[in-house]
Parts: sequence; structure tokens; C-alpha cells
Amino acid sequence: MAEPNQKKSHKYSPCNKVKLVRGGREYFDMLLLLINNAKESIHLQSYIYSDDETGCLIADALQAAVKRNVQVYLLADGYASQALSKEFIDGLNDAGINFKFFEPFYKSKYFYFGRRMHHKVFVADASYVLVGGINITNRYNDMPGQPAWLDFALYAEGEIAKQLCILCWKTWNDFATNMSITP
Repeated sequence: MAEPNQKKSHKYSPCNKVKLVRGGREYFDMLLLLINNAKESIHLQSYIYSDDETGCLIADALQAAVKRNVQVYLLADGYASQALSKEFIDGLNDAGINFKFFEPFYKSKYFYFGRRMHHKVFVADASYVLVGGINITNRYNDMPGQPAWLDFALYAEGEIAKQLCILCWKTWNDFATNMSITP
């Protein structure tokens, strides 16, 4: 029996397929596979997105998805990803990627100290999900001479993907802005 003050949880959905994914090469190989197989839409939300080799690799795959007429939405935290160069962001926008910052550090009417987006979520076609602790940066990828930080994600298929897609849309619409964070 549930505790009297316990919140009611969502109904259990028995039709989900879930797999644990180790960070590093395993994660990024799966992410690239999902991007390359997307047919309609991609939502990628990341606390840290860097324009290093890993960030460029993912950006290239997202650009290729746009060329296949996939709608791509990339949301990066406005504080943790503020080092993204203007050239990199312009390249995303020019390629047709819908890019926004979550609460840019200096220019958000909603900003208050401590409000950040720590999401590390990928949803393709409202059917396939990667969610966990892995940011889009070299530190989380297996690079020559630098093994990835140990972290994990979950891959899921099924109803959970639809629910996460709804949450991605809500975050995109309610808290994101395409305002530049560079002065």
C-alpha cells in the first residue's frame, strides 16, 4: 500500500525495451546509429555540448539527418555550453538544425542563479531514446590517449520514448531561446 503522502506514480508501461549502455565508444556509436536511422524527428538535449571532435562528429550526423528531411532540435544549456563558438552555432543554423540555448546565462528573462538544464536526452522519431549522464564532448568519448569518463545511459524503445519526446517539446517551447550568449 502506498504511503499517504506519496505521489501517485505514472502507470507502468509493459511495452518498453530497455538496455544499459556504457559511455564512450559504445554510447557514441549507438547515438550515431540512431541519428543515421532517424526518419522524422530528432531531439537532442545536452548540458555540455562542445565544438570539439565529438561535438563536430555529432553535428555532422545531425546535418546529414536534416538533408534527409529529418527535423532536428538541438538544445544546449546556456551556461555549461557557453563556450560554443559563434561560427559553430551559425553552421548548425545554416544547415537547418533548430538550435537553442536553455536559459542563456546573461540574457534570459527567466534566469535565476542555479536554474540549469542538466538533461542528456536523445529522442528519435518519438520511438527511440538515449538518456543518461553523457554529455556531447570529448571527455565522454574514447579519444586517442584519453579514455572516456565512466558514465552510463539507457537506451529505450516504446511508450517511454513518446513521453520523453513530449517533455523535450515542453522544454524546447517553455525555456529555450535562440538568443546568442556572446556579448
